[in-house]
Amino acid sequence: MYFLPTTLIYIAFSFATLVYTLKNRIEKKKNHIFANELLISILLLNAGILFPFMYQFHTPSISLDLLNLLWLSSSILFLIEMTLWFLILSYNAVKSKKNPTLSAEREYEKYKKNIINNWNDNIKDEFGRKILHLFTCSVVFVFWIIGMILDQLGILKIIGLEIYNFSYWWIITIGYAFVFMFQIADLARLNYFYMLPKWAKKWYLSMRPSELDTFIASTPLVLAFVPFVFAPFPVFASVALITTVADAAACLIGKKFGKHQLRKGSNKTIEGFIAGGVSTFLIVLFIMTAFNGFILVDSLKILLMCMTSTILFLLVDYFIDNISDNILNPLLTGFGMWIIYLL
Repeated sequence: MYFLPTTLIYIAFSFATLVYTLKNRIEKKKNHIFANELLISILLLNAGILFPFMYQFHTPSISLDLLNLLWLSSSILFLIEMTLWFLILSYNAVKSKKNPTLSAEREYEKYKKNIINNWNDNIKDEFGRKILHLFTCSVVFVFWIIGMILDQLGILKIIGLEIYNFSYWWIITIGYAFVFMFQIADLARLNYFYMLPKWAKKWYLSMRPSELDTFIASTPLVLAFVPFVFAPFPVFASVALITTVADAAACLIGKKFGKHQLRKGSNKTIEGFIAGGVSTFLIVLFIMTAFNGFILVDSLKILLMCMTSTILFLLVDYFIDNISDNILNPLLTGFGMWIIYLL
């Protein structure tokens, strides 16, 4: 039952996000972000429900004592994080309440105007915004490679762990802590901005104007990875790279070299569209080849997975506007590859 605190925290996040979205549904529908926020609520609920099954899914032979230790360590970290946030937000709420002048300085509308006035839609600033997404991807590979090294040295066997439960414990714990941090900060930003500390407000200075009245894109990106913890690692790794690297390639190349509009009314370009598709194909090809020992598929199936993920990525990029591609790209490309693998 040591998984229970984490599960309950994420269910509570899902409920709070849903209540916020429904409460502001008229405005959300007007700005075409209502469906997007409903999906975020569902993804949070999904993360809470699936958490108890993650560490042992690929290695069911893990001892119950070790499994409880993994659950307990993650839950303790999240409870500490929740306590710190509660103290920080409470302190700022009391401080603002005692000082009306300070409260007025912390109005969100003023902050939004500052963001809009300083917004630069150029390749340099866009690259900076993509760095945060690339960080989530690097966590996946860093801890998987560490797990591979420790496994080859025989260290994991000594402590009763295997590469999946060792590496996934790190990846999931860091990913869940990241979501926790930004979801609670986002809920405070959107509802009680005066409660946010100065250092948290600096996080949002690079936000797109379209994100000012909704949740930042990084949170649903991580949440959309959750189902693929249950897939073979190469599928999970491909999803992470497609959502970060292929998306970044499409965006940055489109801004740098894009001269032809993808379709009428779209700010996307054919050059960026092609870059995203080619990147997706090459990413899947590379990952399935490099980590073939963890999935054992033949060349034909690898080619089918490359083609399927590329087609799905391009369909999302071409047709979908009102739902974040940080949600749809990982979900569609990931399940597409997974289905091909299972056939």
